[in-house]
Amino acid sequence: MANILDTLICASEKAASIARSCCESNCSESLLVVEKGDSEANVRFYKDYKTIADVLAQETAKSFIVSQFPSLLNDVRGEECSEIGGLTISIQDSVEKTTNLLSSLVPEGMARCMANAAHDEVHSPCDKEYYPDITTLDYSDLGIWIDPIDATAEFIAGVCGNAAPGFGLDCVTVLIGAYLKSTGQPVIGVVNQPFYDSGKGRIIWGVSYGDIQKCSVDVVSYDDNKIILTSSFEHEDTLKKFRDEGWQIQSVPGAGNKMIKVALGEAAAYFVSKGTFRWDTCAPHGIIRSLGGDVTSYKNYRTITYNDAKELPTQKYCNNDGVVAFTKQSVFDEIKSILET
Repeated sequence: MANILDTLICASEKAASIARSCCESNCSESLLVVEKGDSEANVRFYKDYKTIADVLAQETAKSFIVSQFPSLLNDVRGEECSEIGGLTISIQDSVEKTTNLLSSLVPEGMARCMANAAHDEVHSPCDKEYYPDITTLDYSDLGIWIDPIDATAEFIAGVCGNAAPGFGLDCVTVLIGAYLKSTGQPVIGVVNQPFYDSGKGRIIWGVSYGDIQKCSVDVVSYDDNKIILTSSFEHEDTLKKFRDEGWQIQSVPGAGNKMIKVALGEAAAYFVSKGTFRWDTCAPHGIIRSLGGDVTSYKNYRTITYNDAKELPTQKYCNNDGVVAFTKQSVFDEIKSILET
């Protein structure tokens, strides 16, 4: 039987390959970009976008997961609606048919690059010998959240060659998280950074299930780390509280990008008072839990869960009470103390 962790890793790599293909097609000026409507958009953003790459990456990842675990057909959910530009995107049974479908929206060269990426056989670049034994996981109790291309605005800017220094493609992540439907707890997180190290890419995974807590990377934790990540939309009064206590505030794009920096020890924590969605946080939450940390709401400090009912309006999947992500309890305690002053 297929390994669920390996399947999610391979699905993330398929999505990452589609993202990278947009840089290879020499048609970046024709990348289909659609502004999301009010029902889909993140309320923190003046404008929120999706591209044909977002939609194809999501549908390809979903298709691959279900091909390995057919019982998950109705339990794999993603950020994007499968419709874009008046067309419903799905993986066809050949490269040619997928190319033909996509070429009704974008130039044929780009369509073919993306179709090839969607259909190419993929192998996990991760060391399978390091995978934990999670054969006792009940797949009938499993749900999946996918964010096919997190930080879409940075993806668009990077593909089109007009990203600001320190922004752009390096901030892009593919996020696939698995949770228990019975409890809502995230148990597996896969974060794929397609453009890491000049496009070589990097995959980070974590498992937190039962007595198993295992992450693909050894994280070096520094007691004197006083970097906290947040959004550029936060109130200055709140930021001042942290600065007064010696914290260094940084704002970088992408919820997945911020949270993986916390997991890797590049920042001590991340907080945002509103916004982000379940698909933004499920995968990195799984990794952070594998390292002994947690992701809670900003307002009441309850652990975020992911087993929301299906087919709700998009805004119902928003983390409306904000997010606090951390790997150390002492950091979390200090954050609460500062916020409550």
